[in-house]
This record gives sequence, C-alpha cells and structure tokens, in this order.
Amino acid sequence: MSSAGTEAKYLNLEIPRKIALAILFVLLFLLPALSYAGQSGKGGQSYWIKKLSRPDEAVLNASEIRLFNDLTIEGTDGMADLHSMPDIISGQRVVEWIWTDLLVDPLAKYDSLGSPLPDGFLEELSWNMGFEEIPEEVEVRFGVVTGRADVRGLPTDMALLPRPGRGFDMIQYSSLYPAERVALLHTSRDGEWGFFQTGTFRGWIRMDRVAFGEREDVLNDDGGPFVVVTGSKVRVYNERAMETLAGEAAMGRVLYLTAKKSGKSPKSPWTVRFPVRGAQGVLEWKEAYIHQRADVHEGYLPYTRRNIIRQAFKMLGEEYGWGGRDGLRDCSLFIQDVFATVGLKLPRNSRYQGLSGDVLAHLDDYGTREEVALALKHADPGTTLLTLRGHVMLHIGDVKGKPFVIHQIFGYADKKGMKRIGKVAVTGLDLGSRSAIGPMKKRLRGITRVTVPAQYGTGPILDKNA
Repeated sequence: MSSAGTEAKYLNLEIPRKIALAILFVLLFLLPALSYAGQSGKGGQSYWIKKLSRPDEAVLNASEIRLFNDLTIEGTDGMADLHSMPDIISGQRVVEWIWTDLLVDPLAKYDSLGSPLPDGFLEELSWNMGFEEIPEEVEVRFGVVTGRADVRGLPTDMALLPRPGRGFDMIQYSSLYPAERVALLHTSRDGEWGFFQTGTFRGWIRMDRVAFGEREDVLNDDGGPFVVVTGSKVRVYNERAMETLAGEAAMGRVLYLTAKKSGKSPKSPWTVRFPVRGAQGVLEWKEAYIHQRADVHEGYLPYTRRNIIRQAFKMLGEEYGWGGRDGLRDCSLFIQDVFATVGLKLPRNSRYQGLSGDVLAHLDDYGTREEVALALKHADPGTTLLTLRGHVMLHIGDVKGKPFVIHQIFGYADKKGMKRIGKVAVTGLDLGSRSAIGPMKKRLRGITRVTVPAQYGTGPILDKNA
C-alpha cells in the first residue's frame, strides 16, 4: 500500500518534474542567447510606449528641427546642405576630400572570396581616380539617384576584407535610394565612377545610378507637398495600375507629390515625382505611383517619443547589413533612417551621431565614466542615443532600473568569442557580461539626446519611465 502510494505520487510529479528540467535548461543554456529577443514580453513597442508619461508631446517643433539640422551639418565633416553648395569648388579641396574620406584599413588585403588582392590592384585604382586630372577649379554637377546605389571608399565593386573570408567590406560606406540628391565633384578616368557629395557623406558612386540636370531642376522642391516613407521600404510603380516596379524608397526618404491625395478617393494611389536616367544620363522626372495603403505619411511625422519608438520597431528583426550593402542597414543607418522620418538629419557615422545634439556625457571629448553612468540614469526614452566604440543604440526605457535599447546589432562579445545576432533587436545592456571586456553598460562612451544643444536654450522636457 505504501509502495503503491509512493508510485502514485511519483507519477503525479512526472510532468511537473519535466517542466522544471525544461525551465532549468532554458535558464542555463538558452536564456543568454534569447536575451536580445525581448525579455519577458518586453519586445513589443506598446510595452515601451505605455511606460512613457507624455509619449505624444512634441520634442522639437519645425523651427527647432531646422536649427538642429543646421548645427549638425555645420559641425559634422562630410555633411552638406546641397542647396547652399557653390557651383565652383577648389580642386585642391576635392583632392583633400577624396583622401581624407578614404577610411580603408591598410590590412584590408583580401577580396570577398578570401583571395589576396591582385598585384597592382590598389595602384590601378589610384590611377583610375585620376587625381592629376582634377582642375584648379571644379565645376559642380548636380544629380538625382535613380536606383539603389552603393557609396564606396574606392571606385570599385570589389570588397576589401581584413581577413580571408571574414570581416566587413572596409570600403562600403553606405547606400542611397531613388530621388536622393547628390553633387558630382570628380569622375574616374574610365568614366564609370564619380566622387559625390551627398547630404550626409562623400564617396564614390557608379555614374549609371545617377541622372544629371540643371541645379534648379535637381534641387527644386519649392516647398510643395511631399510624402515621407515611414515603412522600412515602399515600392514605387510606373503606372497607376501598379504592374511594373519603378523602384524602392527606404524609410525617411522624401518623394514630392504631383497632386495632393487629400479630397480624392481613398482608393487613389499617391502620385509622386520620380527620377529617370534618360539618354546621356540626363535627368527626367516622371509620374510614378505608390499604393494608397503603403506606409508613407504626407509631410514629416511630428517628433514625438511615440513616433520614434514606433518607427524603430517597424524594423525589429530585420537582417544586419554593413554599410547598407544589398539594401540592408547597419547600426548607424538604422538610427539615421528612424530620425529622418521626423525631418532630423543625423550623420552617417555612429561616432558623429553620438556627438550630434545635446551631448550629456562623452568619453571621446569630455566626461568620465561616472558622468556617463549618471547620464544613463536620466536618459530620455525615445530621444537618447547610447554609443559604444563603433556602435549606436536607441534608449527605449528602464525596467527595474535596468536600461533597454533597440538597435541594429551584428553581435556581442561572449565568453567564447563573438556571438552573432545579426538583426534589429531589443536588448538590455548586460550583453557581453560573460566576456573579458565586460557588458555593454560598462563600455558606453556617450549619452546624447537628439535635440538642440542645451546652450541654445531649447530642448525636450524629460519623460521618465512611468
């Protein structure tokens, strides 16, 4: 009888025991790997937005956003307001830009297949850049990107890797999408590449990705109505029936309307001006169409914490792509695109992003680790960038005193080396705690609020977690 009772008790505990073992397995082996997936249901945007006491309060108004952009462009090497760009630039200045913007690791000596670069490869590239053909005065040509275009550190499509088959392409700077304006400063000897100034950086772009026109035709936006892309990407079609694709536009890009959608049938598509490269590369504008339910917004979104967090979460889970290669995003392009939807212009580089706006603490220029830690405690969710060396993240709130971020992250240091994530993820800052270099929280270099610097007398009212 006693034996039977014991057996019955054991059988009753069989399922709970298996559950306990399963939970233990998760805690010991899976939890570190899943920590970036949104712990305890914290991966959804609504969770973080509900924690804000004033999610819809404007952080900056339109005039303050213009001031922020002017200050950022003026203070960041590589950025430019193309509307203010002169028609003639010193040739010596162009030569300096080509050299100073070349951020190539001297150890990058392998191609994408892992093979050593061919003998004379860099010498041929140098010859093709044609420095001696740059005149004393360079006449600027203005153009519009007509298809997704990579921006490169050298005029070549070949990847330059630091190790055979490993590492990032050191000359992949970024990517551009249709209707983005650019200024041509120099053309390679073979005529296939141009060295361009864009709004946020300089680099080499294939000439066949750009259509050229008169300055007024290229830069003419005349304050007319426009839509800003608020989805990760939207498709643009050649005809109203939307049967053939004209191209794609990424989050934050602006397309000007040829007619207002307001007052039309809800089934009417958005009609936009779209660039086409005609004969001899001449710019032509045509009507193109975006589906009426596409994720676009007429005019910029208001700069609110809700909007920034919502925009960031639209890319949750998207694959990582260094330098925007293959239409993907890295950490700084992710941040840049999110804030572009409210009309803010951020630099392309993560370090410069951490130095744009109201810098609360930063080890590279001033401040101590104690000041960085203090600034983190008062970080404003949805407006604050946290930077590591070579990485940038958006602070979205605290849970029991622990800060959380959303970021496009390649990976993090772990006990056994680099642990790959490779996507947009919500994480705490304890990632890397089992590594020799320590968790992200201990390695933060900067805390920056994306607003007009405090010395200019404006900025957001801080929103603490509810």
